[in-house]
Amino acid sequence: MPAQEPPLVSIVTPSLNQGRYLGETIASVAAQDYPRVEHIVVDGGSTDETRDVLRGHADVRWVSERDSGQSDAVNKGFRMAQGAVFGWLNADDLYLPGAISAAVARLQETGAGLVYGGWRQIDEDGTTLKEVAPKPFDLHQQLEVANRVAQPAAFFTREAFEAVGGLDETYNYAMDYELWLKLGERFPVAHVEQTLAAFRFHGESKTVADSHAFAAETWRAARAHGARRRSPLYVDFYLPRERPRLYRLVLAGRLLRRGDLRGLLAGVKRRVTG
Repeated sequence: MPAQEPPLVSIVTPSLNQGRYLGETIASVAAQDYPRVEHIVVDGGSTDETRDVLRGHADVRWVSERDSGQSDAVNKGFRMAQGAVFGWLNADDLYLPGAISAAVARLQETGAGLVYGGWRQIDEDGTTLKEVAPKPFDLHQQLEVANRVAQPAAFFTREAFEAVGGLDETYNYAMDYELWLKLGERFPVAHVEQTLAAFRFHGESKTVADSHAFAAETWRAARAHGARRRSPLYVDFYLPRERPRLYRLVLAGRLLRRGDLRGLLAGVKRRVTG
């Protein structure tokens, strides 16, 4: 009996004026050891060198036209896709060697709808800034403490993605986080003890350029899925960025409950002296 053909994996890359990095992103997909991969780039009508880069890669399916944002672009790409397994890799990020093989093996082994691995933070030049190991998925922690799933290191099945309705296009920053919550509520989630992707940290990254909007959307997504206002995600992630005065009161209350009057006075002094 012939061996069963491995599932086709569809990688979607949304792009807008990231031509300086896009060639390296495409190369990281092409270099994977997995035998069946299609790569789709959905460009939002870039005005830089993006289309010239794309014309140089005959093995990449691509479209370049105006869209209504990243969520729209990603959903469009997955509607074009033929694969049974999906990956979403932004135009400035990279897959590390063996990422797709490891993810598909874990999906097949566990029957999960979503798998993810560790990730590497790199700078504009590709220099490693830090390595982040994966932690086992816990829906409560994901909802109320912190997002532990790195978007470029995540892979999910077509079945699961379509069952939850894809990305919610009302989100411009936290659409990946909201997707992980939807998937985690309905499907098993597993992790891979391997670093799968590199996230490029630079001034044009949305999480860097507009951190306030990112925090606000993250909390909106969590709240929509039932997070409590007293959760660490709200108190220690959202408040410091969006309501710093209220957060200072929270910190003062914590010091009082611990009887740390010295710490409270030091905080007041820093406030007075600026």
